[in-house]
Amino acid sequence: MIDKLEKKFGKYAIRGLMKYVIILYAVGFIINAINGDLYYSWLMLDIDKLLEGQVWRLITFIIQPVDLNNIFRVFLMLYVNFLFGTMLESMWGSFRFNLYYFSGIFFNILAVVAIYIFTKFVVGYGISFPIDLSYLHLTLFMAFAVTFPETRFGFRIGEGGGISWFVIVYLLAVAIDVGQAFTVSAYYGMITLVSSLVWIGIFCMGPKGKHLAIAYTVLIGVEIVRAFIEGGRIYGFMVLIAIGFSMLNFLLFFISLKKKGFAPMNPARRHFQQAMRSRPSGSARSSSAGENGKVIHIYRPSEAKAIHKCAVCGRTEKDDDRLEFRYCSKCNGEYEYCSDHLYTHEHKT
Repeated sequence: MIDKLEKKFGKYAIRGLMKYVIILYAVGFIINAINGDLYYSWLMLDIDKLLEGQVWRLITFIIQPVDLNNIFRVFLMLYVNFLFGTMLESMWGSFRFNLYYFSGIFFNILAVVAIYIFTKFVVGYGISFPIDLSYLHLTLFMAFAVTFPETRFGFRIGEGGGISWFVIVYLLAVAIDVGQAFTVSAYYGMITLVSSLVWIGIFCMGPKGKHLAIAYTVLIGVEIVRAFIEGGRIYGFMVLIAIGFSMLNFLLFFISLKKKGFAPMNPARRHFQQAMRSRPSGSARSSSAGENGKVIHIYRPSEAKAIHKCAVCGRTEKDDDRLEFRYCSKCNGEYEYCSDHLYTHEHKT
């Protein structure tokens, strides 16, 4: 079904989607700087206001109000989301990444509706829970970890002995978070400090994507438990509904559709890993790893053969880095085609 949708609507896919997501965050930053209440008064997904005819809220709620109290954490969040989203789009293709991201937004809308209905029956009036896109962006990391389970994440010391800029900014963001938590209470301060130290220790160990995905799954479970303990039963169920719906796009793509090019055994990913394992000692870092290392370390062989090659025209990603390559499920064998010949080639039997 996905293949049929892509064949019919693939030309309408937004290329470089994460660039526009970053722009929306910039707009949210400006709005929050001008008036912190503007988003909640006119833009958020408020079901009561929606029923009164303010239908624009179905779209404007994705303009997230950026927290101005920790600009370092905002910068890191945007950078990592852009990095993961861009790499997933290059791996899956623009249409499938668009479908993944926009289905996540749709499930966020369903989560708000479900919470509204739940609270209306339980407490007697509907509550429009202000769900942001943080859970959706968490699924980007989960998707990246499943697509590239052997990729290592973590902090590294550069060859010259210096610490990467990413580590410095991350530590500044953590320091601000801990300081703000202690201003609330010693209890929250200690919880934030301990959890931050744990995550710093995990990143220093350089875990693989599949292991870090497990750690984040545990973190989600802890967040749900804390919601029940600190916010009460009603609030706990609201958080549970929000997280559950936000993860549906991840579950759909990697369970129901795992044989359609999203599973870890995707031939394209397999070729990518083979290229990584066979890289020469003088291989160069890709754009996702800086001179001193960043949150993830991915290498692109500088002199190795091209990873992708069209079976019709013979072009590779070295001929044009804007080309997209996909495998044809109807051909007998692993034949790869560029975007120009994916739907026009003769199937090999």
